[in-house]
Amino acid sequence: MLFHVATAIGGGFHFVASHWVLYDETKSPASTAWLVLSYLMPPLLLLPFCGVLADSCNRRKVLLLSTCYVLVLDCLLVAMIAWGAFRPSHLYVYAVLMTSGSTLFWTTLPAFLREHLSKAELLHANSLNTALVQGGYLLGAGFAGVMYGRLGAIGSFSVAAAGFAGAALGWVFIRRWFPDRPRKSKGRIGLRSFFDEFAEGLGYARANKPLFFFALFGLAPGYAAHMSNVLLVGFSTDSLQAGAEGFGLLDMSYGIGAMICGLGLPVFLQRFGTRATLPTISLFLVAASCILVSFSQSLVFAMFCFACFALFGQLVGILANTILQRECEAEVVGRLVSLVNVVQYLLAPALVWGLGVYAELPRGHLVHEDSLRDGFVAVAVFFLLLAGASVFGTYPFLRRQEG
Repeated sequence: MLFHVATAIGGGFHFVASHWVLYDETKSPASTAWLVLSYLMPPLLLLPFCGVLADSCNRRKVLLLSTCYVLVLDCLLVAMIAWGAFRPSHLYVYAVLMTSGSTLFWTTLPAFLREHLSKAELLHANSLNTALVQGGYLLGAGFAGVMYGRLGAIGSFSVAAAGFAGAALGWVFIRRWFPDRPRKSKGRIGLRSFFDEFAEGLGYARANKPLFFFALFGLAPGYAAHMSNVLLVGFSTDSLQAGAEGFGLLDMSYGIGAMICGLGLPVFLQRFGTRATLPTISLFLVAASCILVSFSQSLVFAMFCFACFALFGQLVGILANTILQRECEAEVVGRLVSLVNVVQYLLAPALVWGLGVYAELPRGHLVHEDSLRDGFVAVAVFFLLLAGASVFGTYPFLRRQEG
């Protein structure tokens, strides 16, 4: 997992550069909402195929190929900037293409971990992965925000490409420690075979509805990231008057909170156990942190609240994803993960677009006159609704686990 740090550092540079280039050009939160939507729409069509591939092919090679694909896209983007052919609107097309590779990667990774690790090791692996990825991401985002004025777009995207190159080398050499495991051949390969395997995964989800419903709460970190990404550039620039440096530092604080969660969660659970109320309390604290962000008048206080926002969101995500991996059959993990993510990408585009439109209004209608600040209050309302739903979803499931 150490080479994930290189990928995450590059991802931090890419995130800051792409959002800053676009907002600097348009001065519109709606434009960043469209960029986030460009990342969200393709997975809805690709996830069923990704789940089948993750369960039927060599998982290490799938991870390697998806990483190399994104590396090639980053190199092409750098070349376009160098040749003077780049326009900010190209980022929408790039987002659609890039998310195709990342969707396959993040669908396959949980299945790869389930295949090679014992059930007792999964919590530590998921927590460590979160800590390393977010640690690298916060370094990338922080340095990108501070150094963007010197590096510019081409330098930032070049760092992103270097990060994916390091990750690709990691997936080449990791088989020395985790040898490839042959996948069982199921005969013919084709469209009919795909539908048969997808139907098998769908049937497994139907037969295990409590597990599937519980796993849906693992989407909390994704929703938190998507919705905050819509608001963060404008909030830093217009509400806090902190510029690119403030944007990078706010994004870095999200990584700090997630990293603390990844490092501390195994120790916390070992000491106190997995309480049935833990997801509900965590989702409520996500909402509270978001409201505090909306009231922040200084960059330092906003960073602290944003770190808490990430910490409690990631806690729910790690817990839900780990229990999914433990309880699900290894042969079906990829398809079940893809079905869970389909739900995310069914809802996320509407949430992101609605939030972007709301942030464009002349004034807020909930608490604040500033629509960007009020947008964070709207995000808090969403997580309060999730906390209410968790009373009927996560609490009964974890109570049965305790019994």
